[in-house]
Amino acid sequence: MSVTDDFGEGEMKSRAEQRGNVAARPRATPLIHLPTWSRLNVATKQWALGGNGGDFFEVIQQRDGRVTTVMADVCGNGPSAAAPVASLRWILRQQIAAGGAPGAVLSTLNDWLLQQKIDDRFVTAVCVRIDVVGGRAEIASAGHLGPFVKRAGGAAEDLPCAVGLALGILPGQAYRETSVDLAPEDAVVLVTDGITDRLASTDDPLGQRGLIQRLARARLGTESICGALLSTDIRDQDATVVVMQMPRRHRRATPVANMG
Repeated sequence: MSVTDDFGEGEMKSRAEQRGNVAARPRATPLIHLPTWSRLNVATKQWALGGNGGDFFEVIQQRDGRVTTVMADVCGNGPSAAAPVASLRWILRQQIAAGGAPGAVLSTLNDWLLQQKIDDRFVTAVCVRIDVVGGRAEIASAGHLGPFVKRAGGAAEDLPCAVGLALGILPGQAYRETSVDLAPEDAVVLVTDGITDRLASTDDPLGQRGLIQRLARARLGTESICGALLSTDIRDQDATVVVMQMPRRHRRATPVANMG
């Protein structure tokens, strides 16, 4: 099972815009729930200038039950940043579908970008592979902020992660992976800088603490978190949030022997 964002494929454009009769306008997706048979609850919300931006993501349910999600952000905003997205998706989907670990996925994508010489843009990205049964997440980052977590008890924090160089700058990069434990109903949160930039301050230039504070105030649940982080005050940047919440822990039924 593979799920992609609407903006990357241009599906949010109106018929009039597709015919070229009117200029593309900023678009916001409604909240989208993405089903996985692993019972990981995934939801996303987006905003893009011109209805088509440089933010994109992939969510792929793998055969072994793990779910891999990649959030990426092409530098820039709007349609100009969206230009290389279609080419990036192809190699990204191939790597995830083949079961590549997060670090390997980012390394391959980095080298492919440099070989293709699509343009001078760089791409920040984070890859998270979640083992729902084992309660573990493997994380690799290429210059991307986060990921963050909203714990089942209400607390919010950033997850420990070794941040590597953004994609498309230098070849031969190795992206180290970090593993973290996830409890039932913990929610892993991925965002692009369109979310964090507006929360920045003099003593918090990346907006990281501001996002954690807002995440801590949000009610637990994918829909509530998406709504709290991507509200209507975003107008001049591409912005995306993806939330992946662990299921509740259920007691497994114990088979009863046939007493005849």
